[in-house]
Amino acid sequence: MNSKIFKKFPVLETERIIIRQMLKTDVNVVFDFNTCQDSLEFIIRKPFKTIDEAKDKLSFFLSGIENKTAFWWVFTLKETGEDIGYGGLFDISTENNKAEIGYGLIKKYWNKGYMSEIINAIIKFGISDAELHKIYGAVISGNQASIKLLEKNNFKKEAHLTEHSFINGNYKDETIYSLINN
Repeated sequence: MNSKIFKKFPVLETERIIIRQMLKTDVNVVFDFNTCQDSLEFIIRKPFKTIDEAKDKLSFFLSGIENKTAFWWVFTLKETGEDIGYGGLFDISTENNKAEIGYGLIKKYWNKGYMSEIINAIIKFGISDAELHKIYGAVISGNQASIKLLEKNNFKKEAHLTEHSFINGNYKDETIYSLINN
């Protein structure tokens, strides 16, 4: 893994999106995403009811950046400056040269192709700049949009974890998809 990547936080860019460092001021995008039940259907947490819950989650993300175990970005539309979601590479293991990928868009920005652009840029950064050997994503069963997105980006099904997560009163399976940098 290229440890120099932690010296200056990378700003990534696509045709329509600026993928910039998550900051203390980004509580609104964290709150907006996490208050929507539809957005959290395949995420292991209940919708936020207060801005303080978003502040706590944001602090968690920022500590990952500070501890050099995560890159958390906010996705901003170039044309309007609107923040449309966030995501990143986290649980970075410099010893094992791997990281997990996670992402989410605020619902009104779904089905516009933004996530394809964003994940492509994050993967390119992870493989080319960070020189990770492996990027993986854990997908809750039923999340066809995420499975399709990962498979489109050459992730392969690696493991199936039966009744691995408890969401909304039910145990759900998870599938691990991974991309190996050969």
